[in-house]
Amino acid sequence: MKKILALIAAVILLAAGLSLTAVTVSASREYSNVLIVDQATRQSAIEAERASSPNSADSVKSVLYANAYWFLALAVALMAAGCWLYSIFNALCPASRKIVRALFTSYRPILILLLVTAVFSCLHVRFFSVANFTNILKQVSHYAILAAGVYFAILLGGIDISVGSVLAFSGGMAAFIIRAMPDNPWSALFAVLAAIAIGAASGAMNGFFIAKCSLQPMIVTLAAMSIFRGATLVLTNGAAISLGKSLAGSSAFISFGQSAIFDGYLPIPIIIMALVYAAVYYLLNQTSFGRHMYAIGGNEEASLLSGIDVAKTKILAYTASGVLAGIAGIIVAARVASATPTAGEGYEMDAIAAVVIGGTSLRGGEGRVLYTLIGALIIGMLNNILNLTNVSSYYQTIVKGVVILLAVLLDARSTGKK
Repeated sequence: MKKILALIAAVILLAAGLSLTAVTVSASREYSNVLIVDQATRQSAIEAERASSPNSADSVKSVLYANAYWFLALAVALMAAGCWLYSIFNALCPASRKIVRALFTSYRPILILLLVTAVFSCLHVRFFSVANFTNILKQVSHYAILAAGVYFAILLGGIDISVGSVLAFSGGMAAFIIRAMPDNPWSALFAVLAAIAIGAASGAMNGFFIAKCSLQPMIVTLAAMSIFRGATLVLTNGAAISLGKSLAGSSAFISFGQSAIFDGYLPIPIIIMALVYAAVYYLLNQTSFGRHMYAIGGNEEASLLSGIDVAKTKILAYTASGVLAGIAGIIVAARVASATPTAGEGYEMDAIAAVVIGGTSLRGGEGRVLYTLIGALIIGMLNNILNLTNVSSYYQTIVKGVVILLAVLLDARSTGKK
């Protein structure tokens, strides 16, 4: 009986909290596109409404908007109480406990995505729209591709923090080639191939020192990050390499970052991102290489004893990470029609954050690459809502750091480690 009462009370409180949130957000949108505004702006909107419609002074809508923060706080308290009561029911019901555990372990990234979408949709009226989500996907395409590369390294129990610098050098070399061959229409193809080759070479170098020389991945990729950042500065001479329309290969190259199909509804970067994730998914789930990756990440010693060529697998994995960094470099350079010496700075943080939020274990051997795409989407949504709500860009790095810390904490708790 206690179990049933706890469940009924939990459902009632959760429904009440969600309903109160919905009506408060709906009322607030009658006055402002942004939910969180300062008190002066809120009061000004209410007074303007009263001036235009005196009978609305004591309406439910105006009361909800005037006291929106208090109503939202009450809604959160109701939902928290509902969750607490459900935890009591969960403790008394083994079947429910099993389902909840599965949801918060196997499907945690999806739950986070749904929660983030719901919360951010409340914060700004334009967030939940097809146009905005298309823009988010376009903006995160290069982050997501970088994250797919970093996923290879983390799946092995390693790390790759050189991807941002490799991206910059790859994009810089592509732009350099196009400018060096102003009358050659094939320069775009040469530029793309060069960028991918640079990425492959950088990844192979990282993999060689990690696998053959038994060096720590953090140290090797840190050195590579410095090397390729310096190489980018040397290549560009500290200035941007612009891709003007007069260059023969410029239009074809820029199309990788700016063009779209289906009357502009589907940008090319999104297509490239989708193809990359389809290829990586197939590679990791349908080939022996993928099985070896998971085995090495789970237990490298056992993998070595079972006959797996650990060194070769590591080199190939880091090479793949470099190739994807090169592809991301092409997209970034094409999107802005130039290569800058500061391109890719901090991108490795977003890539690692996407992998961690996607539920991949930092100890290696556990993870799903499609969840990494979800992690990248969450990071993109976070950046998007901060921009929509006019939060200073200076705070975005702080927020990302907190998000990474929370994701790692969730990973540690889900595996029983504090």
